[in-house]
Amino acid sequence: MIILSNTHTMKLNLKHISLAALCALCAMAGKAQTFTPVVEDSIDFVITGTTPAATDSVAWFLVAPYRQCLVPRVPVKDGRFRLEGRLPRNTFLQIGDFADNDLQFIVDDVPTDINLATGEMTGSALQRRFIECQLRQRAIERSITPWWDSLDEDRQEAIQMMHGGYLAPATPQDTADLERFASAMADMEATGRQNIRRNLDNVIPAYYLHVHYGALSPSEKQEFMREDAPYAHHPAMQHPWTRYWGEEQQRTMTGVPYRDFTATDSLGQPHRLADYVDGSHYVLLDFWASWCGPCIASFPHMRQLHGQYKDRGLRILGISLDKDRQAWLDALGLHPGPWPQLHSPSSTGTDGQDAADLYGIVTIPALVLIAPDGILLALDKDLYTPQQLDARLAELMGEAAEK
Repeated sequence: MIILSNTHTMKLNLKHISLAALCALCAMAGKAQTFTPVVEDSIDFVITGTTPAATDSVAWFLVAPYRQCLVPRVPVKDGRFRLEGRLPRNTFLQIGDFADNDLQFIVDDVPTDINLATGEMTGSALQRRFIECQLRQRAIERSITPWWDSLDEDRQEAIQMMHGGYLAPATPQDTADLERFASAMADMEATGRQNIRRNLDNVIPAYYLHVHYGALSPSEKQEFMREDAPYAHHPAMQHPWTRYWGEEQQRTMTGVPYRDFTATDSLGQPHRLADYVDGSHYVLLDFWASWCGPCIASFPHMRQLHGQYKDRGLRILGISLDKDRQAWLDALGLHPGPWPQLHSPSSTGTDGQDAADLYGIVTIPALVLIAPDGILLALDKDLYTPQQLDARLAELMGEAAEK
C-alpha cells in the first residue's frame, strides 16, 4: 500500500511511503508560541463492522496526533468485529484488517457500523462525512497502488528522490514514472484541500490539516488556520499550529541581521555563529538530525553545492538538533561531509532561545542563508526545494564572481 499523505497514520501493510518523507520534512516541537489543546470529555463509543479479509482480527490505534508502539486487536468472527471503549470525544482512531482496508473514525456517542472494504456505513452525520472524505482519497490511492507495488524498493526510492528534487530524471522512463507519481500526489493533496473546505464547521479539518498542512499554499494556510475555527484546538492541530507560527516568525526575519548562537563541535569545543560570518562569505546553515531520513537524503546535494561554491564565497555549516549527542557523532561517522558540523540541541542565543527557535525552525531539513554582511537573505520558507536553493545560490555566486 502506498500512503500519499503527510501523516503519522499507519497502514497495516509494510509496503508504504508517506508524504512526510516525500516532502522532506520531519516535524519538531516549536517553542515560539505554545499550543493548548482542548481535550473533550471521555465518552463510551462502539464501532462494529465487517471485512472480507481472511483474518481473525482487526487492528486499531489512535491517529493524528497520536502514535502507538503496540497496536491492539479485536477479534473477527464470521467476518464481523466489534470495537468498544472509552475515549475523549472527537478522538481520531484507525481500524484496519491487514488487507489494505483501513479507515479512520471520529469517536462520538452514536454507534457506527461499517464495511471496511466499501465504506458503506450507518452512524452519525459527522462520521459519514469523515468516511466520505476518505473514500475520495482511497479511490486515488488505489488507482496507483498496483503500479507502485510492482516496483522494487530501489525504484520507489529513486522516484521519491526525483519528486523531492534531490535527483534529476535521467531517462524517459524516469520522467514518465515521476509524472505518474506526481499526478497522484497532486490529486491527493487537492482532495485533502477539498475535504477541509467542505467541513469548516466541524472537527474534520483538524485531521486533514495534520495530514496535508505542508502541501498548502500560504493563502490557504491563512484561510484555514483560524483561532476561532471549531477545529482550532483539537489535539491534532498541534503540528499545524507549530509550523504555522514558525513560518509567521520567518516572514519578519528576511532582511534583518542574523541572530548569534553558540554550539559545540565533535570535540565538545564551543563555536559562535559569529565565528563564521566574517564579512567575506555567504553562510548557509543546514539544520538536521540523525533521525531525520530526508535530512540524510539531502547530503549528496549539499556535497555538490559545497564542491561547486566553496571557492566562490560560500560556507556551509551543519547544525544538528539531535538530543542524543552520540547519535549525532555516529551519524557523522556514517555520513561525513567536508564542511563544519556543530551540535545544538539547546544552544543559547539571544533571549536564551536555542538555535532552531531563533530562526523559526519547526521542520527539518531547514536552511538559513546569511549574507557576508550578516543580513538574513533567505530562510527555510524561501529555500523549500533543492531547485529554489540552486537558483538562489547561482544568482548570488554569479554576482560574487563578477565583483
